[in-house]
Amino acid sequence: MSKGPSDVVPLLVKDRIVPGTPPRPHKHMENGMKKGDTPDFPLVPSKSSLIVFTTNMDSKIKMGDSRKSEDIDSPQTPANPLLREGTGINPRGNIRRPPKNLLFKTVSEGDEEQLKRLLVEAKESSAGLTEKGAQDFFMYKLTAKDTGKTCLMKALLNINENTPEVVRSLISFAEENNFLDRFINAEYTEENYKGQTALNIAIERRQSDLVKFLIKKGAKINVRAQGRFFNPKNKHEGFYFGETPLALAACTNQPEVVQLLMENNKTDVTIQDSLGNTVLHALVTVAEHSEAQNAFIIRMYDTILMTCKNKSLESIVNNKGLTPMQLAAKTGKTEILHYILSREIKDKENRVLSRKFTDWAYGPVSSSLYDLNDIDTTSRNSLLEIVVYNTNIDNRHELLALEPLQTLLQMKWKKFARYMFFLSFLLSFTYNIVLTLVSYYRPRGEQALYPLSLAHDKGYLQLFGQMFIIVCATYLMIKEGVVIFLVRPSDLRSVLSDSWFHVLFFIQAVLVVLSVFLYLFGVKEYLGFLVLAMALGWANMLFYTRGFQSLGMYSVMIQKVILNDVLKFLFVYILFLFGFGVALASLIEHCVDEDECSAYKSFSTAIVELFKLTIGLGDLEIQQGSKYPVLFLLLLIAYVILTFVLLLNMLIALMGETVEKISKESEHIWRLQRARTILEFEKSLPAWLKYKFQLGESCLVSKNDNRTCLRINEVKWTEWHNHVTCINEEPGFAMHAGSCANLNWEDEPDSFEKNHETTIDLAEQNEPAIETTV
Repeated sequence: MSKGPSDVVPLLVKDRIVPGTPPRPHKHMENGMKKGDTPDFPLVPSKSSLIVFTTNMDSKIKMGDSRKSEDIDSPQTPANPLLREGTGINPRGNIRRPPKNLLFKTVSEGDEEQLKRLLVEAKESSAGLTEKGAQDFFMYKLTAKDTGKTCLMKALLNINENTPEVVRSLISFAEENNFLDRFINAEYTEENYKGQTALNIAIERRQSDLVKFLIKKGAKINVRAQGRFFNPKNKHEGFYFGETPLALAACTNQPEVVQLLMENNKTDVTIQDSLGNTVLHALVTVAEHSEAQNAFIIRMYDTILMTCKNKSLESIVNNKGLTPMQLAAKTGKTEILHYILSREIKDKENRVLSRKFTDWAYGPVSSSLYDLNDIDTTSRNSLLEIVVYNTNIDNRHELLALEPLQTLLQMKWKKFARYMFFLSFLLSFTYNIVLTLVSYYRPRGEQALYPLSLAHDKGYLQLFGQMFIIVCATYLMIKEGVVIFLVRPSDLRSVLSDSWFHVLFFIQAVLVVLSVFLYLFGVKEYLGFLVLAMALGWANMLFYTRGFQSLGMYSVMIQKVILNDVLKFLFVYILFLFGFGVALASLIEHCVDEDECSAYKSFSTAIVELFKLTIGLGDLEIQQGSKYPVLFLLLLIAYVILTFVLLLNMLIALMGETVEKISKESEHIWRLQRARTILEFEKSLPAWLKYKFQLGESCLVSKNDNRTCLRINEVKWTEWHNHVTCINEEPGFAMHAGSCANLNWEDEPDSFEKNHETTIDLAEQNEPAIETTV
């Protein structure tokens, strides 16, 4: 079977190609090699190694490898060398460790003279080959077959003072021999760094001059490095900077390279990586809670956004359906989100990119219009919902404090949510009253259990009450079940932090429904379910304290103490109670009626007595009926020390710390809970009411660009001294109900000249048009 050009390699003896002869170095190469050096390409095949991510892309040290470091050029073991057709192979080749690669060693050390000599020898070795065969031979000699790394990449990975000349020599050699495009755009083939080219490495090494040189010589700009290192599943496997050269340059703060790439007509700024992220998504991803880092991230973001010819770049969604703004909210990047929400661009060409428009200013007071697109709940995957329901971040309260989110929630509360909240409170209060009356005036003694039997006193009231609570309980069970499991599927953390009361309402409704059905079938045990439901129903009234800030914060503290401290205490306490209860009950040998040991004659009674000891109501006495009275007393003492002295005091101390800690955060938690309540009420509204309660006003930013904006008046005492501009001559003109104001005017600015030396210039007065309709 014939082999292709990439399957064989020429084997040289002196100046002839002899099939089947083991290769040896060219005589010129022999003269240039030092003692101990080996040819610059593998002589024999080797087993391809497993993909192991243990080193960086140019480390010479491999974990668990006993070979000398100078013999290893890349993280992986070289694969079988490719041999050229018609030249023969080495049938006697044995599997052994690969030799040191002289070419790679030369370029990494920056030895120009040695490099030129090796390139000349490679050129001479290709004599007699076709042009295509010579190109394949050169690519073979200049590429590591285990990783796909070329000598050009090797040189860029080992920057020194001679690197520019080495790079130019390699590029010139490839250009002279007509394989420049293959050489300069060669990609890593190893899984961890797959897709990386020399351009990516030059950018990462911050070699802007070499980046310009590579692009000038034909390096592809829109390549994607998709290896595991560049898109790690685990944070310790690598780091995400985006997969494109533009994203890498932007995320590593190289404005000169970013500008170079943005000005290149071949650059596709909208290209998406394997996660669906654009360069803007990548910038948001790498942002951290660092003022210095966020400053350059915002600067890069702004530069790319305004330089890009495609003005819809920011609206591109990734594989999770998130725009850069939504991704910033999802990951809790407060500074980046604040920049996006409050971005205001005066330049007429880029005004379409603004999300904030200052309408008028008077002293320190300014009236601004904030774009509600993708923010309000009328939009799919809205920013408001992302922030409110995202329990994976700890700074949701900071995000909700940003405008227009804060004002939007306040207006929703005042417009409809507080009325729905009060109505819900009245219905819940009435429901608990009826449930209490039904429980208290239930049939007693010999009276029939069935509510349909109206012979006993107040039978009609009993029947009416049963019907009312079954309807209300069924409604609550369905409503809360939908909220918990369907409307916004939540993890355990979300349920415990935000949906605590929804779970309690659901459990209480289930208990009521069970008690009613048991009552209808004449089962006397219905009373137990009914009593539990009644107690839980009144405890659930704490939910409505979130309508008031002071009571809501108090309720938050109770909730956090129960979840953080009481549950942990109960878990440990039950272990002690069960263990000591079994031990003490087992020590009772015999008990006679009225005997002292009767209190511990069984496991259940022992549990009760131990609980009394825990709260200080029990007696610490030797039980004569026990087999070992002294041991019995020692167990009681140990139990008292562990529970009454240790656990209870520890619980009190922990509760004090929790209250102190939560008191600082309770207002934030309360605001988050109220925000979730507002959104849930809004979801329950019919479509026509949602439209009626929709906030914002129509805002014509430019021709064919009509948006829904929210007007917010802000007072900035610290800024207005430095920014004295005339936005609108008549502040508040556009705020009259039913009016449509055009804030653009063609009048020339007021100015005067008393002499040629005094001029007042109000050129900033001519702003682009904003038309608003309430």
